[in-house]
Amino acid sequence: MIDLKKARVLVTRPAHQAENLCNLIEVNNGVPIRFPTLEILPKILKIDKIDYSLTHADWLIFTSTNAVCCYCSQLDDAKMLKLKIKSCLAIGQATEKALKTIGLNVDLMPEHGYNSEALLELEVLQNVSQKNIVIIRGENGRETLSAVLTQRGANVSYQNVYQREIPKIDCSEVSRLIRQKHLDLITVTSGEAIQNLVTMLPNSEHNFLRKIPLVVVSERIKTIAKDLGFEHIALAQTPSDDAIFNTITTIINGEESG
Repeated sequence: MIDLKKARVLVTRPAHQAENLCNLIEVNNGVPIRFPTLEILPKILKIDKIDYSLTHADWLIFTSTNAVCCYCSQLDDAKMLKLKIKSCLAIGQATEKALKTIGLNVDLMPEHGYNSEALLELEVLQNVSQKNIVIIRGENGRETLSAVLTQRGANVSYQNVYQREIPKIDCSEVSRLIRQKHLDLITVTSGEAIQNLVTMLPNSEHNFLRKIPLVVVSERIKTIAKDLGFEHIALAQTPSDDAIFNTITTIINGEESG
């Protein structure tokens, strides 16, 4: 067991995705503070949109585990059978695992990197002229993937299967911990999550907030955090809970977990 010395760690993942990391912290003598700064709300697709992706798409690209869950939950057994013979791409290991868990094949995913840029480096996506590509994602996601694939000649469309909202939750306990300097570390796994964190807390606490060590999972989120004024930012090697936990351990104890 790693001794996190009762460090209080703010976990900002959406509520339905936070438990594994919280459990890792708790069983290693840390104190997870559950504070979701994103809420995922599914969006219902029109039948013709689903039929298009299952009939005409050469590639379906899933951008997140939420995209997998919110899309596949709308498919009946017949449509799931159609999806199983489609070519699917995943951004990152968590998304790949979500697809495989429900019995789908993942044709390709980046070996290194966990974002759109890494996916775009795949050889199969270099020559996509006239290919029909459907990107399954959350509303108002990044445009990089679509823009580059369109430049390469693909016919790209989106299917937005969820939206992100700021949760309506009581922030008073987290505010108290910040004011009293009893919060040791914050974990953030998306740019929108950290922006919402700042929005959800009173302006009077922002100076205290920015001094708390922060663990992020990408260079893009690190840049956003810097722009928001955070002073101590550590980058986990991957977006996985294990990698985030290793970074927490390094900050608290100055060593990697085994």
